[in-house]
Formats: sequence, C-alpha cells, structure tokens
Amino acid sequence: MPLVLRSLIAVGYLSLLPLGHSVVLSAGGNSRGASAPLGSWRWLDRDLHAFVVPGPYRTYGSLLVQFREDDDFTLWEEDEVRLYWELLRKSARPRYFLIELTTYPLAALSSWTESTSGRIYHAFDLWPGFNLLRSLGAGYQEPWSMSLFLGQLATFWDLNDRDELVVEATGVAGLVLTTGLHQLFDNVIVPGPWFRAEWKIKGAGKDGDRRRSWDLTVGYRWYGSPDLANTAGITLTRQITARGLKDLGLGKNSLMALEIQVPTLGFDGCPSRVMLEYGKFYPLRNWLVGLKAGYVYENRKTYDGQKFSDEPMSVTEFFLKPLILF
Repeated sequence: MPLVLRSLIAVGYLSLLPLGHSVVLSAGGNSRGASAPLGSWRWLDRDLHAFVVPGPYRTYGSLLVQFREDDDFTLWEEDEVRLYWELLRKSARPRYFLIELTTYPLAALSSWTESTSGRIYHAFDLWPGFNLLRSLGAGYQEPWSMSLFLGQLATFWDLNDRDELVVEATGVAGLVLTTGLHQLFDNVIVPGPWFRAEWKIKGAGKDGDRRRSWDLTVGYRWYGSPDLANTAGITLTRQITARGLKDLGLGKNSLMALEIQVPTLGFDGCPSRVMLEYGKFYPLRNWLVGLKAGYVYENRKTYDGQKFSDEPMSVTEFFLKPLILF
C-alpha cells in the first residue's frame, strides 16, 4: 500500500473517536458517547426518561421507567462504599426497569466489509495481521442486542467546600437480560438467537476534578448452538481520570478491563474467552485523549461462514482503539 494512502487511513483512524462520557444508566458495558436525552415524562404517576448515546464503537437508546413509587434511594454523609453495599441489598426488590437497544457500528461494518468487499476491507491493512477496520470493531460478541434491566439506582450526596449539597457518586445494581439474533465469531456474523443473563453493579463518582467509574458483572451466556459451549463469565472495568493531571503513570488517567468466560459443561481447565484492555488518557485543552490496547483469546470451534467445524481451535487478536472524553 502506498505510504500516502497509509497516512490518510491512519488520520481517518484517529478521527473515529467516541465522544462524551460514561453513562451509568446504561444496561450494557462502559459507554463512550455523547448522551442526548430525548425527554422526561410522567405517565400513570410514573417517571419515564429516554436517552440516545451515539458513538462509532457503541450506540444505544434507552428508556428508563420507575415502576414503584418508593422514595429515591440516597445516602448523605456516609461512606461511599456503603452506597454500593446498600445497592446490592436493595436491588433484590427493583424499583426501575430500563429497555435498551444497542448497536456496535464499527464491529458490524468490519464484518460486513470483510465478507462482502474484500478489496475495500484489505485497503485498511497496515501490516500483515493488522487491519485498522477490524481493530476498531474488535472485542464485541454481537453486532447488536436488546437488553432489559431490573434493579435499583442510588445517589450519594455530600457537601462541597462552599457547604453546597452536591452529588458525589451514583450507582446502579440489578439483573440484566440481553438477547439478539446474530453473533460475531472471528469477524464473521453468525445468524441465530442467543441470550445472556447477568447481575450487574456499576458506579461513578467524583472528587473535584477527579472522576472514577467501575462496572462489575457476573453472568451466564447461552450461545444458542449445539456446537458452542455455554459459558459463565465475569467482567470488571474501571476508569480513573483527572483532566488537569499530566501523569504518565499506569494507574493515572487510565482505563482497565478484564473479561473471562469458562464453559459450564466440559471445562478442561482452559477458558472459552479472555479479553484484556488497557487505555491511557492525556489532557489536551478541555479534553482527555488517549489510546486503548486490547487482547482477545477464544477457545472454540471454527466458523467457515456456513457452519462450525468439528475441530476446536484457539483464536487470538490484538487491537488498538483511540479514545476521547469531553
């Protein structure tokens, strides 16, 4: 590939940035999109809130409904850790449900381009074994999904230096049910229904200019195919940022994520899927810009575009994704 074309692709790669901030109400994983509230309403004495969060990696729309009229669950002048313990306890009696439709635009585009237009897809090859388009869409197990969340929301209030009451932290805990009609294996879209049930607790807090968020999920995934072992899994994500901090230390202005899935039957000591991600941010004017590196390992049967083979195989992939936070 000519050097000029490679440079143009690299510039375009860096321009495909997810804009915005983490949205704690999302039923899915960490989001990087500019939240656009569609509105809030009262219907049958219930609060309804609608959101749209666009982004090239993940785009979703949500409808949050309060179906019980209990008082808002809040804590004041308490340890923030207590907020999350109370969330876990109270989430057994949910007060909100959230319906969410999620798409992964670059993951779907990468798969569709590779399967229908190999010439365009391979124009994004920077070096053997690394394709920019595939790198941008890597890490996702489906091109789209639908989710239902049932659980609790909570707020932690405190006084700032001017004795003003401010929100210091928010949290979400409860059951998330997710389904879809397509899955992704080795950048190939596989038709067929699948289902995932998870228990999730996630939170976000701030201390002056410092922001932190985390997400812990434990669940079960039914792949909907006799050729694939269903799995139990755990996912942990945490992000810490400070816009005025120019510290290159690994733990400062960083994003870390770990996902592990193991088969529920026939476990031979080897996980079905492992994904590791690490991202580093650096302040630029009023933004935080950065780069995320990731590694995905899968131990499963190969899909040839029509069916799964009888032989198991291991698939590994490294990827890079640019990031930006407003």
